[in-house]
Amino acid sequence: MMQKLKEMKQRWDHSIKAVLRRVSIFRRLNLSFMLLIMTAAIFLTFFSFYKYSAEIRANIDRYSSLLVQNVELKIQDTMQEYEESALTFYDDSKVIRALKENAQLYPFKTEADKNKYEENRYFVESRLYNMRYNQKYIVNVQFVTPREQYYMVEPDGYRRGGCIRNLEEFYKTDIYLIPQEKKGYPVWFDMAEQTNIFYPNEQSIYGYPNIITLGIGVYAPGNREFLGVLLMNVSLNAFSGAMEGYEAYKDGNTFLIGEDGVLMWFNPSLNAPAFPKDDLLFQEMKQDGQGIREKKIDGKKVILAYEQIPNTGVFVAYIAELAVLYKETYRIRNLCILVLLLIVVACFIISYYVTCSISEPVSQLVRVMKKTGDGKWNARYENSGHDEITILGDRFNEMADKTDQLIDQVYLSEIKRQKISISWANARLDALLMQINPHFLYNTLDIIRWEAMYEAEGESAVTRMIEKFSRLCRMGMRTGGNTITLKEGIEHARTYLDVINFRHREKIQLEIDMQADEEAIYIPQFMLQPIMENAVVHAFDDGSCGYRIVIRACITGAELQITVRDNGKGMSREEVDQLTVNMERTDLADENIGLVNVYQRIRLFYGDACGIGITSRLGEGTEIRITLPVRKYSENMEKSKGEEDGIQSFNCR
Repeated sequence: MMQKLKEMKQRWDHSIKAVLRRVSIFRRLNLSFMLLIMTAAIFLTFFSFYKYSAEIRANIDRYSSLLVQNVELKIQDTMQEYEESALTFYDDSKVIRALKENAQLYPFKTEADKNKYEENRYFVESRLYNMRYNQKYIVNVQFVTPREQYYMVEPDGYRRGGCIRNLEEFYKTDIYLIPQEKKGYPVWFDMAEQTNIFYPNEQSIYGYPNIITLGIGVYAPGNREFLGVLLMNVSLNAFSGAMEGYEAYKDGNTFLIGEDGVLMWFNPSLNAPAFPKDDLLFQEMKQDGQGIREKKIDGKKVILAYEQIPNTGVFVAYIAELAVLYKETYRIRNLCILVLLLIVVACFIISYYVTCSISEPVSQLVRVMKKTGDGKWNARYENSGHDEITILGDRFNEMADKTDQLIDQVYLSEIKRQKISISWANARLDALLMQINPHFLYNTLDIIRWEAMYEAEGESAVTRMIEKFSRLCRMGMRTGGNTITLKEGIEHARTYLDVINFRHREKIQLEIDMQADEEAIYIPQFMLQPIMENAVVHAFDDGSCGYRIVIRACITGAELQITVRDNGKGMSREEVDQLTVNMERTDLADENIGLVNVYQRIRLFYGDACGIGITSRLGEGTEIRITLPVRKYSENMEKSKGEEDGIQSFNCR
């Protein structure tokens, strides 16, 4: 068992050391020192902040809960006052007797019954009016029996307060039914339908706004006969003093919440969150009765404390943004982070100087190795100590000396190989350039022969033809480089077509469209003339009537685009494909020799990224697209010898 544990420990030690060895000594020492200091500092900072925040949060929860409880108690006391005021009505035996008599007198049998009914009604309605005395927030008091409604009436008989317009519909509402279910216990209603039930008078368009209604079922003391429902409409302003003494809670808002939303807003603050319109949230509040929870409103985290007022569906709710409540906490956190950063900076400075005393020799050896890796094999490590790194430096210097000798041997072998490769490429290029000259000369002599037959006695045309041909020969003999200006290439093509047109009565038309500086751009020699020759021989079948060649040139980015288009007979898809295959062949084809030659010279000059594209349709002509790099200097792909070693190479000049 001990042996296994020892083996596991050795494997563990080996793995840890292997991981650490992947990091430089400077970083290894620096990071380990920083890690130890920062771990302790971060732990102490954030642990203290966490404990402090938890204490703050507990206090916030406690104070928020106390706030809503105290406000709820004040509102409950206010409601109790109105409930006690209502008690003076239904606890009066004279009122109960009057209500019972009126319920028995209707329908009237005699005039005396009617008079008695009116007397009782006036008595009841007077008592309703007296309930409102010195109660400025009571806007209406009514008593509704299963048959009729009683209003508030002044001593002089003038009616005050409001009324219920549709009594039949009112009998179906909760405001009438629930007080009966409660059997005399007071019930408070905050539903929005109150506005459509209680009106100041029969002519009013709008009902009472911003009210809360107290409903109490009234029963006869003896037989518990139901006499009706006492209704008291109280203005929400009656609860406006519930927040007195809590002005310090200005960071949040306190609400009186009902079934249909906010009934009242205590000490409103526009900077504090509003209560969200969320039916699911209200149902959860009803289920809990009281509590504290966190929510996200409009992307902000808030704390919500709430408590239900007994015998009502109304809640007192306090809501505040946590970021505001934690503002002081965050300030302390930022201060702690600042102190932590200062500690980190101080630790970094100390660890830097301690680590540099160890890592600088290693860094020096690494730099020397990097130089040798870049090809500077004369770099050597300068030993300045007697430690293990010094031994490594000595061994490295020995290795560098031996490697330098091997490089000299390999380098000479590579030079010989490249000389052979360059010679082969030059030979191939020379063959291509020479191949076109006899071919062109043969065609030109053939033209001269036919022209001489046509001009039996006229020497002037032949003379002009010979002059043009001589100009072509002079252009072909141009020296100084393998490339010429675009202007010279166009002039070469134009001169060639002049020679061709000597044998035609109707000349082949040539159109030139240059969108580039033709005197500043260089192209390979003999590039346009072979393409035009292909058009004359293959596309026009040596005819001229109505034929035209268009040459366009433009620069796109770093590329020169040259197109040569004719309106000859064109080619089929198969012929275009076959011609494309022939251009890729390394051995020169017997047909289309000029086009193949131009294509292969472009590839030799500029590489595979450049070349020729062909587009053609039968009866519509052919378009040759040449893609070249933009060159503003003449290039010469010729063989030259080095000053010391006789190496052959391609030079651009």
